[in-house]
Amino acid sequence: MFGRLRRAAGGEPELRARLVRLQARLLEIVAPGPPTAAAATLSGREIDVLAHTALGLRNGETAALLGVSPETVKSYLRSAMTKLDAHSRHEAVARAREAGALP
Repeated sequence: MFGRLRRAAGGEPELRARLVRLQARLLEIVAPGPPTAAAATLSGREIDVLAHTALGLRNGETAALLGVSPETVKSYLRSAMTKLDAHSRHEAVARAREAGALP
């Protein structure tokens, strides 16, 4: 798709350069580098809980979707927060994203 856009930009070097930069940025977002050590220590369930938290779901909603109790969700969140050295669920989500564990 970007190839067609660059060709369509043709003789407009500024537009073409902007498209190249945009393509590079989108590739960074979609295909980030390998996870950091902090992300590697997260369990699959902790990542699941963080992903649901990132979507704005509450513990009860996450619990229902994952088939666990709300207390179990809290436990996974606490564990993930400890591993990521985060002080809130929102900070944990942000750090998990920075670490490459979440998109």
